[in-house]
Amino acid sequence: MKRVLIPTDFSENALNALNYAKALFKNSPCTFYLLNAFHMNPALLVSEEYNTELTDAYKKESEKGMVELLYQTESKNKNHEHHFKSISKSSSIVHAVNGIAALENIDYIIMGTKGAKNALEVFLGSNAVKIIKGVDDCPVIVVPKDYNIKIPKQIVFSTNFNHEFDENELKPLLVLAKLWKAKLKIVQVMEEDLLDDWQKVNKERIKHHFAGLDHFFHKINFATSETDAIRDFVEQTQSDMISLVNHKHNFLRRFTEENVVKKVSFDSPVPVLILPELV
Repeated sequence: MKRVLIPTDFSENALNALNYAKALFKNSPCTFYLLNAFHMNPALLVSEEYNTELTDAYKKESEKGMVELLYQTESKNKNHEHHFKSISKSSSIVHAVNGIAALENIDYIIMGTKGAKNALEVFLGSNAVKIIKGVDDCPVIVVPKDYNIKIPKQIVFSTNFNHEFDENELKPLLVLAKLWKAKLKIVQVMEEDLLDDWQKVNKERIKHHFAGLDHFFHKINFATSETDAIRDFVEQTQSDMISLVNHKHNFLRRFTEENVVKKVSFDSPVPVLILPELV
């Protein structure tokens, strides 16, 4: 039984992410946890009486929205192996997601995004970014705005072979690849022509982990940015998903660099599976 968490703000993007999640696991028994987290704006806190009234209003609005969403979702559901639970929490989105992910042993977090484009300050404040930065132990799938839902039959996995992958680290990717018999295209986007000894060892480890699956290695030379190279490769090969690892040690430091911001999915034409680094 898969357990999938869907954060929602009741927008079309969030609904599209839910529909994508249902399609992604349509052949699997699955419980979907629909979460709306509402958080008080500190600037609005003026008095205890007013704060209580405001909190109650937020809570009622959230609970009403969740009742309607759950009703609409269940009334349209024709998959007897799919089950839905709604959760309304007065909490920050990251705190709520972390708590539910741990409590319910969540396998995937799937959410939509409006995209960043050039509005970096808006992007860095978005819930999708907050979850990617604040959730360490659960894979996140980000679904682009207005994405026309397709199951992943070909997945691009980007790595420079500098990381020693653990099998559990790659498990969320392997599960989806096996579920849909997807081809894996392991993409090396590097300026160097040759791998060093450490990278060669890690490449062999990846071969071992992907044994039994259709997988191919590709090296991409890029003229502008790593992000553009990956996006172009995805479009040229008509791939259906990108997978990346959220490296703890350099991700936050590099997060404000434009090419990396885009790299983590927010200008991607397809859903992006972001794997947590476990080792």
